[in-house]
Amino acid sequence: MTVKLVLLDETDRVLLIQAADPASGATHWYPVGVGVEPGESLQEAAVREAHEEVGLRSLPPGVPVWTREHTYRFDGRTVEVHEDWLLHRVPHFEPEPAALSAYETRTVRGFRWWTADELAASDESVFPPDLGERLAALLRDGAPEEPVDISGARR
Repeated sequence: MTVKLVLLDETDRVLLIQAADPASGATHWYPVGVGVEPGESLQEAAVREAHEEVGLRSLPPGVPVWTREHTYRFDGRTVEVHEDWLLHRVPHFEPEPAALSAYETRTVRGFRWWTADELAASDESVFPPDLGERLAALLRDGAPEEPVDISGARR
């Protein structure tokens, strides 16, 4: 199980990470996220990863917004994951990783704050591909009462 963080700043931009696939060289943008360790809550995993991956020392409690069963290929292997997505409102900050793993250091290429419109119009590889549309709906309609299953998202 993994937790994905929808980190939204005060101008409704979401923070994404760009990483390069070592096997193919292709680059992809995706939200901050991490595997949940045994005995760890989603919120605890989110706090840990926000600090390690982007240097955020304080993270408000997240609101569950989406879930997804997802299979993808990265570094020559197939990965199957269950994702729980949490929405966190944060002040804008410049990401400064505090504790990237050696693997992350080799693959992470950068960080960027994106608007929903920029994501929807982008030709870059973004995961999930419909993140711009989903973010626009989230901003327009607010967080759902229960997390929405987005497993059918276009890939």
